[in-house]
Amino acid sequence: MTLKTELSLKDVLTGIQVVADCVRDIQKERTEQTRLREQSRVDVEHIHAMRDVLMDYLDRSFDERRENFRQLFERLDGAIASDNVGMAAAVLESVVKLADASPFKALRDVAATRAALGKQTEWKF
Repeated sequence: MTLKTELSLKDVLTGIQVVADCVRDIQKERTEQTRLREQSRVDVEHIHAMRDVLMDYLDRSFDERRENFRQLFERLDGAIASDNVGMAAAVLESVVKLADASPFKALRDVAATRAALGKQTEWKF
């Protein structure tokens, strides 16, 4: 009977070890979940900050475009009022060029510049 008791005790100890391993694994997973939640929160805050910068850029860019169009159309009105066909044609060409230029193209240039500045680059002037 002693042998049977030892096997049973060994089985119990093995079972306890398995439970301890499971508890340790559960704690590891909880720690990982906490880390992932925190990383997710940080990522969301980063996205919101980038969104705010983008929206501010677009607001300013479109404000500038609106002002540029306003000034061009004032010049066009002046050219028409003075019957200056050459000036009217030049202003209309400028209107078309401004309309063709997209602030999103400029945004791509800003992003490329920011990426270049973020690199370890030696600048020579």
